[in-house]
Amino acid sequence: MSSPYQNPNPQQPPQYQQPNQYQQPQYQQAPPVPQPAAGYQPQYPATNPADTGSFGWAVLGFFVPLVGLILYLVWKTEKPLSAKKAGMGALVSVIVAIVFYALIFVIMLIAASAASSY
Repeated sequence: MSSPYQNPNPQQPPQYQQPNQYQQPQYQQAPPVPQPAAGYQPQYPATNPADTGSFGWAVLGFFVPLVGLILYLVWKTEKPLSAKKAGMGALVSVIVAIVFYALIFVIMLIAASAASSY
């Protein structure tokens, strides 16, 4: 009885075939894309109906500026109105904080100079 793995003809080298799963796939070339006519204005999809741009996003961005910045970066293409509100709330919060600290610094300088004159 012969083994299925033995070469039946020892004079000729064994012929190996690759299994079908290893063959290169045959790709087809994509059809050419038609060019728009002169003066063509593309139609963009309507904005997201859930994008209300409510004032609540501005309040959230004001009190938690990092969340407002993250929401702005995530939503700037999906929900542009809500993203703008959250981003503006965060920006206003940072500006108010800078003005507050500058005002405190000026008050401290005035108090220090007044205290040193006595």
